[in-house]
Amino acid sequence: MLKKLLCATLLVAGIGAAHAADPGFYVGGGIGQARYDDSLTGQIRSAYTNDPGYAFVSGRLTDDTDNAWKLFGGYRFLPWLGVEFAWVDFGQVDSHYVLHSQVPLTNADATIDGRYEIAGPSATVFGELDFNQRTSGILRVGAYNAQVDYSEIGTGADGQPHRFSNSGSNTKLTYGLGLNVRVTPSWDVRLDWDRYTDAGRRFALTNDGNGRFDHIDFVSLNLAYRFGQ
Repeated sequence: MLKKLLCATLLVAGIGAAHAADPGFYVGGGIGQARYDDSLTGQIRSAYTNDPGYAFVSGRLTDDTDNAWKLFGGYRFLPWLGVEFAWVDFGQVDSHYVLHSQVPLTNADATIDGRYEIAGPSATVFGELDFNQRTSGILRVGAYNAQVDYSEIGTGADGQPHRFSNSGSNTKLTYGLGLNVRVTPSWDVRLDWDRYTDAGRRFALTNDGNGRFDHIDFVSLNLAYRFGQ
């Protein structure tokens, strides 16, 4: 996916000529792939250390990537400085873990399959550096609100079906880089890499401790329209 996005952007960079960035409003959107950091196994193992009811057996993310998309709008105060607001949907990833009952005479395992769906708004400040008349590099930093919807199904050590769901949010740091190509005075194509940190809450034996991802990396190919150009 990353190689395809990079090749597409470099191809567009060779088409036409345009002027350097001008102040003003713009809107856009893009698609790409989100990759979740897999630190969940260690969190689950730590949470069940010395737990009298269950012992941790195994755990993992059964997949750590998904298709993702974003919509954004921003304003350049200066040719090299602006702000951008976005809504990002990171798709979903799934987990699986097994616990062994420590209750005497039970001697059975509980299995849990979890699903994480994360999306939310972001606000960033960016600086832009022109490489030539049609291409520029972008560096941005800001904050985002990770809205995490978690659900799980499984089988308890007693053999009975198990279901649980919970939603929560937290506001954390985001930062990223972009390669912008001005195809016409009004249209840009942009290849972005963004990192979103600490999504969710660390796994704990509580209703809202469903698991934290130290970071989510999102690579996207975007199209943006400049007003008034």
